[in-house]
Amino acid sequence: MNIILLGPQGSGKGTQAELLIKKFGLQHFEAGKILRSIANSDNQHSKEVKVALNSGNLAPDELVRLIVWDFINKHKEQGSVFDGYPRSVAQYVQLKDMLARFGQKIDHAIDIEISESESVKRLSARRQCAVCGEVYNLITEPPTCDHNQLIQREDDKPEAIKKRLEIYRAQTHPVFEKAKDEGIGIEIDGERSVEIIHKDILSRLK
Repeated sequence: MNIILLGPQGSGKGTQAELLIKKFGLQHFEAGKILRSIANSDNQHSKEVKVALNSGNLAPDELVRLIVWDFINKHKEQGSVFDGYPRSVAQYVQLKDMLARFGQKIDHAIDIEISESESVKRLSARRQCAVCGEVYNLITEPPTCDHNQLIQREDDKPEAIKKRLEIYRAQTHPVFEKAKDEGIGIEIDGERSVEIIHKDILSRLK
């Protein structure tokens, strides 16, 4: 089973992805984590990826395609949860094509919806430890490490969040509309507890 998780920034895709992975034994493709790793490395693409992430823009399509292809090739015997990817209809079509080459398909596209104000509130409260890399939320998940070196990522500041939301609505949400037209779209209310959202998702998977 291959599942796409969509939704505005801060909608809790990562949390729901982890729950689905544990439930069904799937692999996790976390686009944001991979791209941030590239941005902080000595990779030849690090500079352009860092600029894109800090400004709220999308990473280069061709680079993302190569990353996804490598991931699918390594995990072709297992299903996956694609978290934060695809981010455009073109990437959605590419993903379907790549999976088809291994006799697989996208089974579900889950859209976890929250309002813009809720997205800004959640992400503005997110902090990352500069030492251990753990991510916390000042509202819902207070820091537990002892390093006392919390930082706010540039893409979690209100101006960048709003830019990212604009891009999401214009470029990524149409992916869900296309998936819905194809009969695999599931829309979920993301402004509820983690447990209720997870149960709702499970009840609607077939």
